[in-house]
Amino acid sequence: MLTLSEADLDRLEGLLSGERHGDNAMPVDALQGFLCAVASAPEAIPIRRWLAAALGDEHDWENDVQSADVVALLKRFHQEIVLVLVEGIQVDPILYPVSDESTELDYSMWALGYLEGVDLAQPAWEAAGDADEVEDILFPFLILAGGLEHDAVLRASLDLKPQEEQALIENCRDELPEAVQDAFDFWAEKRKPDTFRRDGPKVGRNDPCICGSGKKFKQCCGAPHTEH
Repeated sequence: MLTLSEADLDRLEGLLSGERHGDNAMPVDALQGFLCAVASAPEAIPIRRWLAAALGDEHDWENDVQSADVVALLKRFHQEIVLVLVEGIQVDPILYPVSDESTELDYSMWALGYLEGVDLAQPAWEAAGDADEVEDILFPFLILAGGLEHDAVLRASLDLKPQEEQALIENCRDELPEAVQDAFDFWAEKRKPDTFRRDGPKVGRNDPCICGSGKKFKQCCGAPHTEH
């Protein structure tokens, strides 16, 4: 199922932080979050658009010979995420410590990458689905991206005590893979084509015609070019 090995991820990380891409490209943790949102978008996002966002500018990366390795790895990374989400396995988040001196994992970078992927969607998530449902879907990512710290309106609306805020953050961390899967499943269901549903019971060709003529359906309204 998985298309990237640990060695592949290490190589991708090195390429993204290298001289050619290091100033603009997303780090691998944010990139994984970003690609999860790209894979979950209401409508497919063209590769050229998400490549440009991932690597930091509008350059034609697909046709850049010097960037062939990183582009190939990014496409495989995206493919892996799509396959995992389609199978409902749930993504295992790639998380790094918040600093060299800390053992605390940095969920904010991952969530910020996810939200950047959300922002790339056309149509926007809020326009493509019920606004309240979309708000609920994005809530864990907003919290993990630092919403309680940076969004005074959100914090005031929740009106939580400090210990309650920390409990909410911990819960969002624990349920991050499920939140990613829920978002993917939500839009996958929306993308399914509508199927025909009969409003009333099926009328057989030998049943009385629905017009009330007393004739069989096949001899009345069910007959081609029949006028009565």
